[in-house]
Amino acid sequence: MHETHMIEPVIKGICEHAKKEGAKSISKVRLKIGEFTGIKEASFRETFKTLAKGTMLEGVELELTFFLASRIEVVSFDVE
Repeated sequence: MHETHMIEPVIKGICEHAKKEGAKSISKVRLKIGEFTGIKEASFRETFKTLAKGTMLEGVELELTFFLASRIEVVSFDVE
């Protein structure tokens, strides 16, 4: 799971931002994943799901787009 070190900061950053804005929950997250990271979609989804347990992102709907880069970008997320 080499994705862990890339996904943990994404989860932490989204949760911190959402809490700061007073969000009670997050329903959807849109991410762009760089193809040069070597991350495969199925593996990313499984690792994200595991790492999100117990956070505001547990059970969130993930919308993933792949692009030519070596990073992960948070495009947006829906809060309530």
